[in-house]
Amino acid sequence: MTIYGLIAQPAMHSLSPVMQNRMIAARQIDAYYQAFDVAPEQLGAAVAGLRVLSVGGFNVSTPHKSTIIPYLDELTPLAQRLQAVNTVKNVKGRLIGTSTDGDGFWQSIPRNQPHERVVLLGTGGAARAVMATALQYGVRQLTVFNRAHLDWSQRETTVAYLSQGIGQLADLADNQTLSAALQQADLLINATTVGMNDARTLLTDYQIGLLPQHTLVVDMIYRNQQTGLLRAAASRQLPTQNGLAMLVNQGALSFEYWFNQPADRQLMAETIRGITI
Repeated sequence: MTIYGLIAQPAMHSLSPVMQNRMIAARQIDAYYQAFDVAPEQLGAAVAGLRVLSVGGFNVSTPHKSTIIPYLDELTPLAQRLQAVNTVKNVKGRLIGTSTDGDGFWQSIPRNQPHERVVLLGTGGAARAVMATALQYGVRQLTVFNRAHLDWSQRETTVAYLSQGIGQLADLADNQTLSAALQQADLLINATTVGMNDARTLLTDYQIGLLPQHTLVVDMIYRNQQTGLLRAAASRQLPTQNGLAMLVNQGALSFEYWFNQPADRQLMAETIRGITI
């Protein structure tokens, strides 16, 4: 039996083990997926241990997505551009890192949903994965809003680089720019943790009311399945989506990267639906 897994801290709340083990069993693969809680100072030892165990591959989550890079043998071009990894495959003893987060997000968006003009809240890891893959999924204009930071010019450069020129950074406090972007948006994405544990939102009810009626409002949070943002959007009859669909799709892409066979996304979604974490 080949071991696969997840390294993160905390790791035990993750839905990945139940989702991946269900898929492994469905495909009758002789493997098992295990979550490993790894502290930052133990990361190097953990990766060395996974090598010794000849694991087939593993997922990487917070806080290790960037710090794991020196311990890997190779990165895919996407992971190289992002300087972040969420999936690692063991190929004849070589650990190759990639990222399925961005593709997982865009593949979770309904195919008939317009998404040429996108408003993205946040510049963290999840937001960067979305930026780095937006162009290939047909996004033409990406406006990224963030609170003012000391490293603003560096973030501007990062947004332009990752988005391959279609993205621009704007201050969340710039009401004029924010209002104009919301009025034209096909898709609004919250890629921050605001609203994960409470009813807070980054946008006011008035600002949400500026969105066109076809705008899909996506909150990448999945632990709070009906965030304040999604409730406010739903009250205006806007279509909404939480982070579970992205979780399923990035997990399915990890499975396909490891095993070179298609994942059943519906089965994976059914497996985690209704599980509270």
